[in-house]
Amino acid sequence: MLYTASYFESRHWHGDLIAISPSVPKEIKVKASLPFLFPSVELLSAWRAKQIDEVEYTERYRAQIKDSWSQVKKWLDSLKPEKDLTLVCWERKGEWCHRNLLAKLAKSYRPDCFRGCDVVRIEMPVCDRCGSSSTIPGLERNYCRTCKTWFSEKSGNT
Repeated sequence: MLYTASYFESRHWHGDLIAISPSVPKEIKVKASLPFLFPSVELLSAWRAKQIDEVEYTERYRAQIKDSWSQVKKWLDSLKPEKDLTLVCWERKGEWCHRNLLAKLAKSYRPDCFRGCDVVRIEMPVCDRCGSSSTIPGLERNYCRTCKTWFSEKSGNT
């Protein structure tokens, strides 16, 4: 099963640790790193300088994932439900980061492998037609299971 957690909260770790950040605390031993899931240096710099908000971060990170989709898809397809993995990065539980977005992606693409995360908030997109949150997040548009239509996420939900 797939989990997410902070490097600093080992109580949320399950199985092998997989780094999804460009750097890892030296005292932490990870099994692997997935550079195609790292936020870009430019994105991290803009975020840390408070030049962008969560909406802009989300849009830019989604564009990154879209650009590396073949690698992301190959990795997601390789997951085995019986194997525990935890995607780890720096932000502590409750802090917003790209783990929110990766948790949503894993939950929608491989629900058979997604077990849980330490992130307090995972908001599913709300359909702008019917208001339902029974949706499947996508890279560019989201699908509403209720009204069976595709919609763009303009409301600022992450």
